[in-house]
Amino acid sequence: MLLIGTSDGLHDLDSGTELIGGRAVTALAVGGDSWCALVDRRFIVGAHEGELAEADGQSVAVLPDGTVVVGRTGARLAIVAPNGEVHDVSAFEAVPGRADWENPANPTPDTRTMAVGPKRWWVNVHVGGVWWSDDAGDTWHNAVEPDADVHEVRASDDGQVAVAAAVGFGWSEDGESWSWTTAGLHASYLRAVALDGDTTFVSASDGPFTRNGAVYRSRSGSFARCEAGLPDRFEGNVDSGALDAAGGRVALGFENRVYVSDDAGKTWREAGVMPAPITAVRFV
Repeated sequence: MLLIGTSDGLHDLDSGTELIGGRAVTALAVGGDSWCALVDRRFIVGAHEGELAEADGQSVAVLPDGTVVVGRTGARLAIVAPNGEVHDVSAFEAVPGRADWENPANPTPDTRTMAVGPKRWWVNVHVGGVWWSDDAGDTWHNAVEPDADVHEVRASDDGQVAVAAAVGFGWSEDGESWSWTTAGLHASYLRAVALDGDTTFVSASDGPFTRNGAVYRSRSGSFARCEAGLPDRFEGNVDSGALDAAGGRVALGFENRVYVSDDAGKTWREAGVMPAPITAVRFV
């Protein structure tokens, strides 16, 4: 399945099926062979269902045991149990330095993205750095400082973690020792990242209000621009959550158009025009 979330529904592009109609998809997450969607910033649909008390959800993740986690405004987290009960992750609201977190776009920090690896759960706060927990949220550890201005965190099945940040692309084997690069990129401002085996994909531009966005691929640490079948440039950023890769396939959403590569990003095709702006892209 290739799930395309939009501001007016959720679609499986591979089958042409509309899964949710007339509702805004805030974020998508995949866990194993299942998926879940955060809808209208409040409702969890998919792996199991639940509802937040307020429409303040921003991101979603599925933990290895199937538990769904929702990132909320103000850099807060909530766990949604399989029976639909919602519990706040209070320990995250006590991590050091929270009082200094600032968001350039909103009054409070965003829980912008989350990722789940085989042992750790990663939370990207905008702007408050990247944090991880290996005990279901009881304790937290800082991985990336707020100054990097991270826009998306992704984790692979082998435990590696990567981030797209305003200062470039960062990756780590353990979340403690990090490497950074902008090699091959036309600019250092990154908004999205996707991992597929030994291949990494990022979206890059010259800033938040760019008219010069692009997507890149890397297998060696230096990035090469993805060009064949894509626009000469994107008149904006390919945003966090709108780029994904799995099994040699890559997909991105920009405005209401979906572009897909079936050869690990070497060539691309326009695969669909959605009826509303795209908010999230995920392979299942």
